[in-house]
Amino acid sequence: MKEDILVAVIGAGPAGSCAAEAAAAGGAEVLLIDKKSEIGSPVQCGGFLPEAVELSKLMPCARLPQTLKDIPERCILHRTRLQRIYSPSGKHKEFPVAGRVLDRRAFDRHLAARAARAGARVLPATRAHLAKGILQLSGHFGREIRPQIIIGADGPHSIVSRAMGNPVQEMGICLEYEMADVNIDAEAAEMYFSAHFAPGGYAWIIPLGHDIANVGVGVRASYLAGQKLPNILDRFIRDHPIAAEKLAGGEVLAVMRGPVPSGGTRGAIQKGNMLLAGDAAGHVMATSGGGIPLAMVAGRIAGEVAIGQLQGKNPLTDYPSRIREEFGIELARSVQIRKMVDLAMKSDRLMNALFAALSPAQIKSVMRAQIPAPLVSRACGWEGSNL
Repeated sequence: MKEDILVAVIGAGPAGSCAAEAAAAGGAEVLLIDKKSEIGSPVQCGGFLPEAVELSKLMPCARLPQTLKDIPERCILHRTRLQRIYSPSGKHKEFPVAGRVLDRRAFDRHLAARAARAGARVLPATRAHLAKGILQLSGHFGREIRPQIIIGADGPHSIVSRAMGNPVQEMGICLEYEMADVNIDAEAAEMYFSAHFAPGGYAWIIPLGHDIANVGVGVRASYLAGQKLPNILDRFIRDHPIAAEKLAGGEVLAVMRGPVPSGGTRGAIQKGNMLLAGDAAGHVMATSGGGIPLAMVAGRIAGEVAIGQLQGKNPLTDYPSRIREEFGIELARSVQIRKMVDLAMKSDRLMNALFAALSPAQIKSVMRAQIPAPLVSRACGWEGSNL
């Protein structure tokens, strides 16, 4: 069966559901397509999301969707008030960050349900193949459709991005355990940097309660040097001088893994009748790997631009400039910061020196994609060195 659909959104994660809700609320006939049989599962994310007041400082020019501000309590597993950063030497600095730890299964389904209430038709357990403007759907809701507009929110290995001719994005790879019976600080989300325990990335402990946490590691593939990610995470849990004491005796309840774009936007995010949002577009902060806020803002913009195109008010070509206006500067700066510290990530000695040079407030500014003066001077000093 062929259908003429106004907007097809591929991927029912935060970006796709926000796009579908915005487009449907604007009056378009929308399909929201997801290959997962159960939206939100399996989980591929630590689920940490700063409170709205923090997000407004991270993306000061962005119009945050209401769904980022007001999240149902049933979707929030835990709240934290601190972010604590550990250097390879074991020294730490901390600063206040009001955070929410999401139940991603519940949250993703909440967003998809909002899209459905706005008028979108949701098609789970359905794979999409794009060829010459036709979406061939297979699985539970198999059919062919010819959408006027296609929004690709289908993750790091996006079929829509591939159809647009974009190069493969630089990826980080993440592995995470949900662990119970651990001795953690339930008020602090912790990040651990070390070339030995988290090459080219960081490890984390994100509390889900007083004795349960998401414990994971995210690294870039180019830093692995033949190592296996499960071995790296197990070594962190077993041998890290600080974390091992907190995690000793803990039991693994779940294993989660997934790729994360780490190089910002690569290639086009709009081409012809196609738009990209979220991980598919590289909308991930390179300093932290956090993508939920950017994905939801981008999804909202994509849905609004799609409606503008259909109503003859603005063309799809406005989409990249809308993204730049709302969070493009912060995204580009996060990539710039990551490139500045790349050399230090290969050396615990350099990472310790950088950590010592930055105050807690300056480290917080780095997390917000702001570049403090000590980071600039350190990076300039590393250039051309043999360290």
